[in-house]
Amino acid sequence: MIKTDLTGINGVSRSLLHSKITRQQQAIKLLSEMGSNRRDSLSVSNSARSFSKESIAALIDKSANVSASELSYYFANYNNSSAILDAINFGENVSCGYNPDFEEYGVISFDHNGSRQIVPNYAVPKINTGSLSGIRAVNNSLVLNNKSYYSWTTSSGSRYTWTVKNGKIGWAASESLLAENTNQKGTNYKWEMRTASNILSALARGKNLYGFSREDVLSVCSSVGFSTGFFSIDAGAGKHNYILQETGKVIDVDKKIEQLNSTNYIDAGFKEGDTISVYGNEYAIDSGGHINVSANDTFTSTEIIYPSH
Repeated sequence: MIKTDLTGINGVSRSLLHSKITRQQQAIKLLSEMGSNRRDSLSVSNSARSFSKESIAALIDKSANVSASELSYYFANYNNSSAILDAINFGENVSCGYNPDFEEYGVISFDHNGSRQIVPNYAVPKINTGSLSGIRAVNNSLVLNNKSYYSWTTSSGSRYTWTVKNGKIGWAASESLLAENTNQKGTNYKWEMRTASNILSALARGKNLYGFSREDVLSVCSSVGFSTGFFSIDAGAGKHNYILQETGKVIDVDKKIEQLNSTNYIDAGFKEGDTISVYGNEYAIDSGGHINVSANDTFTSTEIIYPSH
């Protein structure tokens, strides 16, 4: 019998008696119900493997308040590391938590088909980042496949697994949720990745960059291969077009074109037939006072020139 003195979240210390043999028997019983003679083929550490069955027993122990149904996805995909990774990285309401009585047996939880599912932390597969493509623009155009994995290289040269999901670009949850906590002081690759993730995700979803320094914007854009001038990004949330200026200012071309097309230039003092030069192309004001610029047009300049009155 093993006696452990544990402190709950209410700060009250209590003694719990747990039988190692009983917990192992519980684990074996659960495993046999889900399918006997299974072997954990996931990429977990040797130390994790040494207590895997005991960990499962801890998770279903009454003190841990976890039911077998919450482990159903994990056992159904026990030897399918890709399915487990995708559920964590592309699922909904993904979070990482610890039971105060079994802190060493943490779990990552997520929603699946209307139910809450968990995967023990020790069983979360580790992705081989070296096998992944980097996030890199070609001819100032960055195209990333939705719900896919990529590698990100920090300023220190370290590589980490990133994911793309509906325009959200950033550190894979299967790894970031299990990483040690750090603060933002000094040189910190996690803070660096967070900044890069937020900037790229904003661009990929057509959001503004308020709150980010132009220095950071220039640095992140340069790190993925964007040079000054027109650039575009498509990461599962539609294609978005921008102009990057040398100062680090980013102009949302799509929103600018929408603004230009909605303006009534006759009301603004111009006349029908006047031409406005938009990014190198000339557009005549029609009888209704409008011009018609398309984001699909080929632009050769980053300037907008209005006719003199």
